[in-house]
Amino acid sequence: MSPEPRPVISIGDSLPYADGAEAELLALFRTVEDRRVGSDELAAAIRDWPTAYHLAPERAVLLAPVNIGSDDRVLDVGAGSGVNTRICADRGAAVTAVEGSAARAELIAHRCAGLESVDVLCGPLDGLGADRREAYDVVLVVGVLEYAGTSHGGSDGPAAFLNLVVDALAPGGVVVLAIENRLGLKYLLGFPEDHLGLPWVGCEGYRDGEPTTWSRRELVQMLADAGLAAQKWLYPFPDYKLPSAVLAEEIYGQPGGVDMVDQIVGHPTSTEYFRPVLVADDRAAHRALLTAGLGTDVANSFLVVAGREPEAVAERVDQGVLAWRVAPDRRRRWRQQAVMVNSNQGLTMRRRLLAEDRAEDFEEWLGQVEVAEEAYVAGRNLEQSLLDCARQGDGDGIAGLLRAWRAALAAHERPIDSVSTPHPYLPADAARVLPPEWLDAGPDNFVVTADGLEFVDREWVAAGGVDARLAMVRGLWKAVSAMLSARCHLPWPVTWSNDRLVAYLGGLIGEDIDDELMEQWRQAEEDLIRRVYRLPAVRLAELKDAGSRSRMDLLWSPLAPYRRMNHLVHRQQELIAELAGPRQTADELEQAQARLVQAEAELMQERAELAAARARLARVAWRERIHNKISGLLRRFGQR
Repeated sequence: MSPEPRPVISIGDSLPYADGAEAELLALFRTVEDRRVGSDELAAAIRDWPTAYHLAPERAVLLAPVNIGSDDRVLDVGAGSGVNTRICADRGAAVTAVEGSAARAELIAHRCAGLESVDVLCGPLDGLGADRREAYDVVLVVGVLEYAGTSHGGSDGPAAFLNLVVDALAPGGVVVLAIENRLGLKYLLGFPEDHLGLPWVGCEGYRDGEPTTWSRRELVQMLADAGLAAQKWLYPFPDYKLPSAVLAEEIYGQPGGVDMVDQIVGHPTSTEYFRPVLVADDRAAHRALLTAGLGTDVANSFLVVAGREPEAVAERVDQGVLAWRVAPDRRRRWRQQAVMVNSNQGLTMRRRLLAEDRAEDFEEWLGQVEVAEEAYVAGRNLEQSLLDCARQGDGDGIAGLLRAWRAALAAHERPIDSVSTPHPYLPADAARVLPPEWLDAGPDNFVVTADGLEFVDREWVAAGGVDARLAMVRGLWKAVSAMLSARCHLPWPVTWSNDRLVAYLGGLIGEDIDDELMEQWRQAEEDLIRRVYRLPAVRLAELKDAGSRSRMDLLWSPLAPYRRMNHLVHRQQELIAELAGPRQTADELEQAQARLVQAEAELMQERAELAAARARLARVAWRERIHNKISGLLRRFGQR
């Protein structure tokens, strides 16, 4: 039987905001057994953005760098559904959660049912009372400051709000602030602003009363003006809401820091729940800004630990750690945290399996090895080098790098006469086998060093070994997917699908990849996905779709006039929703209908522009096909 939640304490009027998931979440919290952040039970209920925001295991990554323990008194301001409240309580802290919405305060109480160290207060922050002044060692302000100037946040403004936050701090206490960057890379590339749904809003400037975010320089000064001059800056990616990595500022100044950041972050933006209006090579854009020394200024989100004294801030974050990373989307038993540490012995990687209560290392044929600490292998990985060649349209360079990778695999292959215990990645008819820990031996896990290629991050283990051909197909698939998702100018026809490119590149390195081998690999990968990931249906659908996707399917995005059209469609949907509800007066209905007619007319115009853009793209594709044909003929004549 589920424990009874503690009563919610009212400290003022409830604020009227919600995202529509509250009733569903309440029913969930009342029935599940494991309410911890990262629970497979909670993650299984994710179906859209609101449920992901409240239930995704990635939420726990944000506070991974912050030392919060059993001696701490924590105030969680604007606690939402209690994600961070629960994280801190599970670390042993005494937590006071303040939430303006009565519906969400009830969610917190049920999420934390059975935890006597949690108090839930409902009302505005200024309702705390004098007895709680200077009472907290840590005050969490996660996704809250941006609303300080709106009716939902009390409308008093960010300065007044920060003063209330600082008043709650005990001597030696710190504020932990997380917020979007108004000049973040994803916004510069045209992604919709998270609160208002329109692109470039933060760059152009917010209007009074709107949710507002700030740049790094602006936030530095705002916190200092509030008395929090001691600051430790960290950078969550792809953002603070569902981060897979958090970077310390010191990593940006490391030798080879651009490559380090690129390796840890990968794609700096996410399109899982929101499709961007403008699609670009976000990873290349990020590298360019990192190289220019602007990485910290264009990070999508900020995580700041701020206090009155530098010593208090330093105690809350391990000063030797450069990065924290957790692979996203995995089931709890497979979740691993990797930490990059800069010590007197040099750079090292420390890894920890987060599910300490798992029964064993293997689940049938698939296993996971925990390497507590190993030296960090500095240098570019092979995927980064492949992307460089792809962006330059250098087919020969791509082929040369893949041959070097194939040679590294071949050096560790051994022939096998029979397989005692077959599994999807080691079928009964396998003729060549790689060591068990080479399941994930793709180009992204090979670092280019002075002594050749070095295989790193040997986390996954396949019982009995890995079929060499399947491992090769898996590595090629990952490399091709990385090049296609980066919109690279590959020296092959834009109409070639992912599958065809894998087969073609396999031929360049001496491997015949036919449809039968591709299907065998796909079935093996499907089995792996079902075992490892918490939402396998999403991954399986992507795997199926990606095989037929081509560069042609991706090239249109920057050319089409989707920016205004996307917003007009959104606007129409909002108007339709308004019309579906009760109207107070006939005049309001007429005005809404008039706006809808105007929006429809604007949408028709945008559709015409879209058709014209597609026609232009078709001409571009036709010219590229002719160019490829002529280039092929010239090469053939040149060989005679």
